[in-house]
Amino acid sequence: MTLKSTDAFRVLASADRQYVLHELLERDGESTVGELSRRVALRRHRTAASSDTVTAAEVERARVRLVHIHFPQLLQQDVIEVDWADNEVTLAESDDVDVLFEAAEELDEWPPEPESKLRHSW
Repeated sequence: MTLKSTDAFRVLASADRQYVLHELLERDGESTVGELSRRVALRRHRTAASSDTVTAAEVERARVRLVHIHFPQLLQQDVIEVDWADNEVTLAESDDVDVLFEAAEELDEWPPEPESKLRHSW
């Protein structure tokens, strides 16, 4: 099944899924559940003046969202693969990934800005 552009935009509708995809792209298509959780939490809670630290609770909330909401949607669209035994996440080797990143290039903001900046920009 090939990902349609409308489905690609549904996948990209979530900033967290965009963060995951961007992080995977930046890391040659692979990362760990823990590192993605930390990076997503960092992007969600970063302000211009903050350091590169987030609390353990913020990372855990990000991990729960990724594991229970975002990874299943990305898996369903054949965009990522997850090795739960090793907690590794990789971009899938499929045409669907290309369709997704082509759609991302059409977004006004790719990669997405951290949540705190988005909230203040409206």
